[in-house]
Amino acid sequence: MLTPMQTIDPLTTAAPSANAMANLAEQFFTAAISGGALAHGYVLKGKNTSTLYQLALSIAQALNCSNPPQRPFGTEAPLTLSSLSCGQCKDCRWISRNAHPAVMTLSRLTYQVNEKGELMSPEELEKQAKKASAPTQIKTDQIGQLIHRLGVSSEACRVVIFTDVEERPASQASTVPPPYEWQCIEANAEKSFHVRPLDRSVFNAFSVNKFLKTLEEPPPKTLFLFLTETEEQLLDTIVSRCQVVPCLAPQSPLQEEGSQSAYADFYDKLRQHLQRKGDIYQLVADFQAAFIEGQGLSATQALNEFQQFLRQRFVTTPVDAASFASYRILQQSLEKTIAVVEAKAHENASLLNLFIELSKQLKSASLP
Repeated sequence: MLTPMQTIDPLTTAAPSANAMANLAEQFFTAAISGGALAHGYVLKGKNTSTLYQLALSIAQALNCSNPPQRPFGTEAPLTLSSLSCGQCKDCRWISRNAHPAVMTLSRLTYQVNEKGELMSPEELEKQAKKASAPTQIKTDQIGQLIHRLGVSSEACRVVIFTDVEERPASQASTVPPPYEWQCIEANAEKSFHVRPLDRSVFNAFSVNKFLKTLEEPPPKTLFLFLTETEEQLLDTIVSRCQVVPCLAPQSPLQEEGSQSAYADFYDKLRQHLQRKGDIYQLVADFQAAFIEGQGLSATQALNEFQQFLRQRFVTTPVDAASFASYRILQQSLEKTIAVVEAKAHENASLLNLFIELSKQLKSASLP
């Protein structure tokens, strides 16, 4: 049976252009990797799945670079994700072309098996691709193949990227380096394959159940990344075992100096409220006066900017695991509140519940 590394020469394959990823998620993973605080599983959520996929490859490079740049003593320039890898060693070049054996993409069209339970050959993949209907789910046999590969000892850090895929005309080239199986399928010159966000329908109950124990207790040096638009699109059994990282573009200086400083002032006022055990209703009134009445924002706009402020504050400040859990609860509360406000129902009550939850989490953890 042929393997990806036996059928492709990653060092001579042309590399596609990479998207710029100077965003808050990069800052978060830079701090987690450089500080040795990387968890075993993350849900990367954002609107552009190709950008999420490129971020996953950048993380894989930072974890597997065989010649990481040395940081001169006394250097004050902030670390970046790209500064954690050289980009020139064999491992970095393999990963940039999505041809490294330690970087695995699991989708409906990868790790497919034939009737004998073996990985499909390029010829079988090509034949499968020409059928009228493509697989609609990740099946247990595919999960079994992944678990088998993870069971083989390796010095590399394995990075498993879960994503969905869609077929498009061959004229619409993908912006990300395709996994080995997609390259084989594309040999028919009729289709191109593009990463898409995961949703609940991609998994079935049997494949998820087969994978959960591995997700809970992964082999050493293994990282799982799930690409989706929102965590609500994934099964709760997956989300509950991972950390959710929003992948957003950085704010403009105008935003940072303007409304964000106002949210910083309000955040400080919230902390003072906890110290003196003030009236939670007054916090709601202060929030409305400062942003809804004072700046002419809608409640939804004000909450979206407050959420962005919390995200930026969190990812630029090192925190422990308990604080991350509290931060995640806050973000979930914010998203629920925004949904209720957008439905124009119970705005004041929703804001009140939000600030009660925010106060509770600030009391229980050392959030930045």
